[in-house]
Formats: sequence, structure tokens, C-alpha cells
Amino acid sequence: MVKGLHLSLRRYVLWTLLAVGCVLITSFSLLSSERFFQGMDGMLRHTMVRFATTMDISEDAPENTLNFYISARLDQQPDEILKSFADKELKPYQLEKVIEREWFLARPHAARFLMMVPLENGDVRYVSQLFTGPKPSGGKPAWLSHEVMSMAIGLAALGIFAAILLLIMRSVTKPVETLQQWAAGLDEKQLDAPIPTFRYQELNGLASLIHSSLQSVRQTLERERTFVNHASHELRTPIAVIRSSTELLQRVLSKEQQQAHMLTTNSKRVNALARIDNASKTMTDLTETLLWLARDNDQALPYHNVDVSEMVRQLCDDLGYLLKGKSVEVELIVPSTEMYLPDTASRIIIGNVIRNAFQHTDCGVVKINLQGNTLTVENHEQEGGVDNADDAMLQKPELDDTGYGLGLKLITKLTEKLEWEFEAGAVPSGYQVKLELHEPNDSDT
Repeated sequence: MVKGLHLSLRRYVLWTLLAVGCVLITSFSLLSSERFFQGMDGMLRHTMVRFATTMDISEDAPENTLNFYISARLDQQPDEILKSFADKELKPYQLEKVIEREWFLARPHAARFLMMVPLENGDVRYVSQLFTGPKPSGGKPAWLSHEVMSMAIGLAALGIFAAILLLIMRSVTKPVETLQQWAAGLDEKQLDAPIPTFRYQELNGLASLIHSSLQSVRQTLERERTFVNHASHELRTPIAVIRSSTELLQRVLSKEQQQAHMLTTNSKRVNALARIDNASKTMTDLTETLLWLARDNDQALPYHNVDVSEMVRQLCDDLGYLLKGKSVEVELIVPSTEMYLPDTASRIIIGNVIRNAFQHTDCGVVKINLQGNTLTVENHEQEGGVDNADDAMLQKPELDDTGYGLGLKLITKLTEKLEWEFEAGAVPSGYQVKLELHEPNDSDT
């Protein structure tokens, strides 16, 4: 089938069967008409042969019996016969005929027949017959020919066939349409209802297969949703412990540095502690994102007037720890823009976009541009970086746990939930993310 060509199964079957029926009925109508005339000619030919072989005539005395003219010579036939068949080459037992009518579908108003019959003794007999059309007598109209009757019967048969075909197609397609509507309306609530009956055994089997497949999908989604909820809630406790322990260690190290009069803050212990603190912040953000994403899609989100530019600046400040120890320049072009958005959801999505850019840029520039309701974030990596490899390893945050793969998947799901437009793709020496924010319609609010 040609790509992009969509056919309706009902129309395809209907038109195919109608075409086949039309061809068959037309063929049989033409065949019956042809056989009718062949039968009439055969009967006339047989009658002429019987007359020619049984009638005893003289060479000079033609006979006229039952409208048949029998003669021993051709020139003894009536003038009308001679004029009609003057240019005909007669062959033994071959019936020659001339039919006169006004047009193809009109009844003939005259017919002439001639045949040459050789006898066993070597003589030849010529047999002819003349017909003229009868006058209309209030019965069958004069214009109603056999061809017209055949066409009328064929069209009537085709109409009956089409009507029966439409009834059959309706009885078949209506349960299929009912199955389609039922399958399209299936949701978590409808899956618990019993499967309706669709008249035909094959459709009932298909409905059972669809129902069981969706049941399996729902069970899988419920398991994943339950796992995400439980895992996210359970992660809150160890993350809180890590956060509090990190803060305690920071205070202890700060006191030790003050007591030892240590002015430098770039020791490996401080860097390792800062890396633990940064990772705990990332885990906290990721946990909150998963919890928000696992909520029911039908749950209404609180909308407020949000200063998007201020939100972007604040998120850049909060996520600045991801750029510590890196040679990264951040270019902010965020004019004041206020929109009616869900504050928490917007913060999570924009924060994930900026986090990905900061996290995956070691040496280069991150450009954040806000134009109208479109936020574009680009990160361009340049050659070079931190001189000390050990310090770079300590300062560099995790790359695989919440990288482009998982981060972009989360952003995609979040934007789909809010019906925002999200585009991401590689650019020379970097990556670009374009996020188009949409305020809710009046019907949504």
C-alpha cells in the first residue's frame, strides 16, 4: 500500500464487492442476451433445413409455406431478399440475416433471413423468411426491445445486490464501530467493568485481548508509580541525614580552620565536603521532581502571577554550586516577564533545564535567553579546564545519575503534563534547549 494512503475498510470492501457484482451481472446479462439470439437463430436454421430437405419442389416452381420461401435458384427469391443479400457470399448451412431498427435499443421493425441448404443428391435449395414488426396492441410497448429488458433486469439485479450488500456491511461494521468506540473510551475506571458483547466471536476475542493488554499495562504503570512514590519518600530520610551531617561537618571544619588560623579554603577535605553537599542538593531536587511527576494528572495545579525573569535569576544563583571550580561564564538575557503559571511546576522544569546546562559544561559559556514566553538555554563547551586533575575530580558533580538522559526525560514528561512545547538538540560544541511556556486557557482555569 502506498505510504500515507489511508483507506476505510468498510468502503474498500463495499466498493470492491459492488464492482465485482457489477462486472458479473453485466457479463451474465450480455451472455444471456447473446445466448437468446443464438438460440433463436438455431431454431430458425433447423426449421429452414427441415423445410429444404422435406419439401419437394420443381426447378421452376418455388414454394411459400408458413412464410418460408423455398426455391431451387437464388433469383427465384423475393426482391426484398435479393436486395438485402446481393453482396453476401452464401455458404452452406450459414444463416444470413439483416435486422432493421431505428437504433440499438429499439425493437426491430423488419428482419430478413436467408440460408443455402445443399441436398444429398447434389441439388441446392434456398430458404428465406421475412418479418415485419407488429403494431402496438396495448401490451408490451413497441420500443421495449430484448436488450432493454436485459438491461432493466441487470440493473434491478444490481440494485438488489447492492441493497443486500449494504445490509450485510451494516451488520458487520456496526459491531466493529462499537468495538472501536469501546476501546477508545477505555480508561482505568472502564477497565474494571465487564467486557460487552460484540455479536461476533472474532470481535469478542479481540475485545478480550485489548482488555487484557490494557490491564497488563495498567498493572505495570501502577507498579512503577508505586515504586517511584515509595522510593522518593524513602529517599527523603537519608538525604535529610546527609544534608544535616554535611552542615555539621562544615561547621566543624570552619571551627578547626579558625583555630588553626587556616586562611585557605581549597583543601581536598573542603572540596570533598562541598561535593557531597552539592550531590545532596541535586538528590533533593530530583526527589521532589519525581514526587510531583507521580501525582495524578487530573490534580489541579495552583496558578499564580510569576516573574519568570526573577525565577530564572534565582535558580541560577541556587544552582551556582554546580559551576564552582569551573571556567564557565553565564550570559543572562532575561528581561522582566510576568506570566500566569504554576509556580512549583515551572520552577522544577526551568530548574532542570538550567541544571543540565550547568552540570554538563566544564569550560565554556552558558547562554540563557528569555524572549516573550520562549526560554532558550545553550551551553557551549570550550577546550581547557581546571589545572589540577584531583581538584577537578572533586569539584565535578555527578554526570551520569541526572545527566542529559534522565534529565531530558523528566523535562519531557513535565512539559507534556503542562502542555508546554519543548525542543532539545545538539548545536556546534554544545547543546540547546528551547522551552515555550503557555498560560492556561480560560477553560483550563
